[in-house]
Amino acid sequence: MFKKKALSETAIKGIVYQFRYLINDKKASDEELSWHLSKTLSNLGIKVDYIPEPPPWKKKNE
Repeated sequence: MFKKKALSETAIKGIVYQFRYLINDKKASDEELSWHLSKTLSNLGIKVDYIPEPPPWKKKNE
């Protein structure tokens, strides 16, 4: 059915660090965060559903 993919502690800490930066400094929207998470997990070899990149006008600016 589904294969379990192990992520290292370093990989998880890196993801958390990235998301803290996106949330606290960049004030990223929910759509941006879901897109970034999808791309990050995909890059680590975890199968995810396609999530389109949010349009620039929907991105939150400081």
